[in-house]
Amino acid sequence: MRPTTSNTLVLIPARAGSKGVPEKNSKSFADGPSLAERAVLVAKKVFADQQIVVSTDDDKLLEMAQRNGVVALKRSPELASDTAGMLEVMLDAVTKHQPEPEFLMLLQPTSPFRTEEHLIQALNDFQEGDQALIAVNEPAGHPFYTLFEERDGLLSKFNKNKVVRRQDLPPAYDVNGLLYLFKIADLRQKSWVEFERIRPLVVPKWQAIDVDTPEDWWLAETLYKAIFTAR
Repeated sequence: MRPTTSNTLVLIPARAGSKGVPEKNSKSFADGPSLAERAVLVAKKVFADQQIVVSTDDDKLLEMAQRNGVVALKRSPELASDTAGMLEVMLDAVTKHQPEPEFLMLLQPTSPFRTEEHLIQALNDFQEGDQALIAVNEPAGHPFYTLFEERDGLLSKFNKNKVVRRQDLPPAYDVNGLLYLFKIADLRQKSWVEFERIRPLVVPKWQAIDVDTPEDWWLAETLYKAIFTAR
């Protein structure tokens, strides 16, 4: 079975608390909708309203979800704590949705450059037998050359194998959080990082910006305004 717009649930998780950028999910971004609402608006271009769930403990975001006609799922205090895992949040949304979907698409609000084309491509690229599809981007440098670890206050190369030409190295990617697509039956068995069949959705580095710190917010807003207000 492959994912479609009818057998896939779209989950937008958005906690009220944020230590890095206060109210980052609910406050206006680039003089427009919030990050959470932008995720909802992108999802609505591809999926029916009843297939889109906003899971949150923020009353403002629950109201936003209702205003946009999508499912507003009030998250329990246990699932809104700093120690709550995303897997539990995802399975909570899946279990409460009827009929229970076969696939789950996770859209974290902190990726403001996500487009409906990413969602469509994910559905099209996911193949029979895949367990997940994850949005990734090429890193600034291949980890074979750039990854070091610290021991006793000194740096040493993480991988001390012999020198390899860059063109001989396999492709390497950073997971960026723009989009995840999971087969729910496999997700119920183990964490997705243990999956053996994960397909990449490669996006440009500028689209992969993830807002987690004030510096990220400034960079994302500056770039967004430069690209879209200049048109």
